[in-house]
Amino acid sequence: MLVYTKYTVHGNEPGVFMERAASVVTISDIAQELGVSKSTVSRVINCKGRIGAETRRRVMEKVKSYNYIPNQMAKGLVLRRTFNVGVVIPRDADKGDIPFFQNCLVGISESAYWLGYDALAIVQGGGDITPLRRAVTNRKIDGVILTRLEEQDESIPFLKREGLPFVVVGTSADEDFCQIDSDQVSGCCDMTKFMISKGCRNVAVLAGSRKHRVNAFRFEGFCRAFEQSGLSIDGCTVQWDVESFESLSLVLPEVMKKNPQCLVCLDDAVCVYVLKWLKMNEYEVPADIQVISFYDNPVLENNMPPVTALDVNVSNLTAKASSLLVDMIEGKSVPRHTKVSYEMKIRESFR
Repeated sequence: MLVYTKYTVHGNEPGVFMERAASVVTISDIAQELGVSKSTVSRVINCKGRIGAETRRRVMEKVKSYNYIPNQMAKGLVLRRTFNVGVVIPRDADKGDIPFFQNCLVGISESAYWLGYDALAIVQGGGDITPLRRAVTNRKIDGVILTRLEEQDESIPFLKREGLPFVVVGTSADEDFCQIDSDQVSGCCDMTKFMISKGCRNVAVLAGSRKHRVNAFRFEGFCRAFEQSGLSIDGCTVQWDVESFESLSLVLPEVMKKNPQCLVCLDDAVCVYVLKWLKMNEYEVPADIQVISFYDNPVLENNMPPVTALDVNVSNLTAKASSLLVDMIEGKSVPRHTKVSYEMKIRESFR
């Protein structure tokens, strides 16, 4: 039962306090007064389900007119929930040129709010899952969204042992948990085929860490496109572990000596480093070298020239991830694999 407690507000200056009144109102009371069902009032309060605009307006006006606020602590005690979800983001997400994880955190926070939950950021990396372990063992969260999956990720077996609902943003060969992602292999395959159709054969692939599974899937898509086009990637240069501008600066001079027609960046962070290096070394894009990225971001879109990239709608991704997790928390069945769409953004960096 969701309980509402009436408060009287004293004063209109900073430091006002609320005095709890003796009366307690339940969903049943509100429903009876409005002539609707208890479930209708509950769905309006928790922003769930499809409720007519007029009914929603009447319920919310009644709640506001009485100056009631939900006693979420009482609700949590009854249901044994915190109404918090953990959002695990990697420690390197603080880099300004990797907005994906910040966008994930904001998107999940917003969508979780409308589902009646709050998001708790959990920052970890380097194989150390202590922050996640602490949040779970201290019962601070009801479920978890992992925004990046690493090979041999210890978060997965830990969450399975704890029996806590969780959703992974990414794709894994493990079929035993809920995953949501764009089709990385197909998207990168399509982008590579487009590049091949424009006559590119001698290209250089610049990639981040091999331990991030998303990079492996993107490279698989690249290889598949060459194979399906009847071509070999033997003439292509592939450079892994480009994880900073400094590491890129060590390898790109040698790469450019091979006169590639196009630089294929497996993610947006690598592409930002590439664009910076090219500008510093007075290369013109696309006149001297063409550039594409297997992930888009606003920096690439607003670059001069704008960069051809594979775009995934993060808002759709995070809203669906939040919805899946809340369904799991509430005991509903969910699909093991969910795919969101992608779109090729053809821009001036590729002729």
